Amino acid sequence: MPTTTSGEYHLTREGDLAHIKVRGLFDLEVATALHELLAQIQRDVGRSYVLCDLSQFTGIPADARRQIGEWNKTHTVAGGAIYGANFAMRTLATLVLQAVRLVGNNVDIEFVPDEAAARRWIEAHRARLVVSSGGPHVHE
Repeated sequence: MPTTTSGEYHLTREGDLAHIKVRGLFDLEVATALHELLAQIQRDVGRSYVLCDLSQFTGIPADARRQIGEWNKTHTVAGGAIYGANFAMRTLATLVLQAVRLVGNNVDIEFVPDEAAARRWIEAHRARLVVSSGGPHVHE
């Protein structure tokens, strides 16, 4: 697991999905790594999803929040599911997501209790995307 000055993170790619687990702060290094992977997925597949484990997440410094806002001005993820976040961290993540929406990126993000529910939500979102776009050939 890569270590930053303020915590650790684990980032993996599963097709069109970036799965991130954060221990400690979601700092600028973590945000940069996630955004680079999401951009690569979008170049390779045409869309990206994010799956976030925030069960050990403790916060987002201002520089990481700024980068999230800037990145979302020019990139859009198809959707994302966040699991494991306690009330305080869900509140913080919700504030960051509201800022993302203010820059014009109306990304679908869902808070769910666990990884299994998060994966089900993403699968259902993919299925809706395929139906609304006219079939799998558009995105596969």
